[in-house]
Amino acid sequence: MDTSLPIHDLYIRKLEAVEEKAGTRLPILRYDDHLLRRFAYAETLHLLPVCPDSMRVREIADEIWALINGKVRFAWHDLRSTSPTKDQKFHTICDVPTLVLVPFGVAFGVEALDKPALLLRLASHMEGEHSGDQSIPWESEECP
Repeated sequence: MDTSLPIHDLYIRKLEAVEEKAGTRLPILRYDDHLLRRFAYAETLHLLPVCPDSMRVREIADEIWALINGKVRFAWHDLRSTSPTKDQKFHTICDVPTLVLVPFGVAFGVEALDKPALLLRLASHMEGEHSGDQSIPWESEECP
C-alpha cells in the first residue's frame, strides 16, 4: 500500500489501457493485486455531474471503484476507531482511468465533474448486509 496517502490502507492507481487490433482492453483488477479478500457484488454507475447527498460507510465490506471515463472527485473520511489515521479526510480528482480501494469503515463518496462519468464498483459484501452500513452527509466544500 502507498504510505504517502493520508488514510491508512487507502490505495489508488492509474489503469493502463491495452491497445489491440480489434479494440482496447482496460484491465481493472487481478487476483494478485490482493485488494479484495472475497467477491460479492459488482455494478456499473453512470453518474451525472450533480452534488451527491451522502457518502457511504461499509461496516465490513471493502470496495474497489474504477473510473472508466469522465472526471470525478473521490472523497474519503476515515471513521475507524482503531485506525492510525482516524478522522483524516482526503479527496482527489481523477480524469483518467483509475482504480481506488475503499477500506471498510472509511466513508466514501464520488462526484462526477463537468459531465457524466462511468464507473465500476466491486464489493466484498452486498450493500446493507451488515447493520453498520450507513450513509452520512456528503462532505465537500464545493457542494452547497
